[in-house]
Amino acid sequence: FRYQLPQGPGVDPEAVTVVGEPQTHHLVRYENLYQIARQYDLGFWELARFQRALDHFYLPWETDIVIPTQWIIPERSSYPGYLLNVAELRGYRFFPEKHEVRTYPIGIGVLDYKTPIGQRFRVQSKSVNPGWRIPKSLQAKYGMSFMPHSDENPVGSRWMGLSHYGLHGTHAPMGVGRLVSHGCIRHYPEDIEEMFDLTPVGTPVELIYEPVKFGFLKGRIFVEVHEDIYHKIPDMLKYALKRLQGKGLAGRINWHRFLRAVEEQSGAPVDITRE
Repeated sequence: FRYQLPQGPGVDPEAVTVVGEPQTHHLVRYENLYQIARQYDLGFWELARFQRALDHFYLPWETDIVIPTQWIIPERSSYPGYLLNVAELRGYRFFPEKHEVRTYPIGIGVLDYKTPIGQRFRVQSKSVNPGWRIPKSLQAKYGMSFMPHSDENPVGSRWMGLSHYGLHGTHAPMGVGRLVSHGCIRHYPEDIEEMFDLTPVGTPVELIYEPVKFGFLKGRIFVEVHEDIYHKIPDMLKYALKRLQGKGLAGRINWHRFLRAVEEQSGAPVDITRE
């Protein structure tokens, strides 16, 4: 996707920080939500939250559903090679020289082993079909300290080491888009293979936690609100209002749409432009 950052505060009509567009999927017999999510390169909960009105185990066959394949890129003054927004379970691989970005769903650390936030790393190493040096906290479970590469190895076919953590694939793709790991970042096998080829050693990696994002497309204002999965924000409305006021947009929005977006936390961009 191509993007163009705002050149100043307020609304820049040339800015493009909302990328992709929603798609429509026709449900057929025996499909499940996980299969559909992976088909569109979404995490399971990314689609499930957006389609929360559906019975996720008994989908209404022969009907159409909207697929949330549109995103607001997280706001930064400059972008690293790979920016991971832990709050939305999604990463953004930037190519600033071309004003292009690719985005991938990720699986992150469970509540007891949270993925680190607010830290910057560089890719220090890369491995194909890696073994796994098992953390001490898991060695009793697996009965070993090192697991050679196999179909049962949780790190999958690719590993990009950051320090104590890494970016890797998985032998259990259903964990992508969920809280599943001991802190590392999981990707679908097809995504990590693409990332591996596009990401040389030395590439900067930054991890942030931003559940409320504002973006621009064709001079219009969008907001994207996610659930507070790590329970870091006591009052989401207060937090969202502070972010809004800091951007100087309070006089330019439709307040009903904004408040509804904060309440629903659908994880998809919502047009909140005042007409």
